Amino acid sequence: MEANGIGTDASIPQHIQNIIDREYVRIIGQRVLEPTNLGIAMARCYYTIDPELIKPAVRSHIEMMVNKIAKV
Repeated sequence: MEANGIGTDASIPQHIQNIIDREYVRIIGQRVLEPTNLGIAMARCYYTIDPELIKPAVRSHIEMMVNKIAKV
């Protein structure tokens, strides 16, 4: 996430917890996330609508724009 400009050091754990809570992924072992059938279905749906929607750059751009709005 950090390498793609998504979130901050403080928000990354919450992003990860959100996808776990929403059952898009499950934890395998101590530090491995495995997509669930729901997570895979969500990614496929977004990809069908617009393949760009599943790319980290889109999320990064949205966060950048939200931050600009917040500074106004």
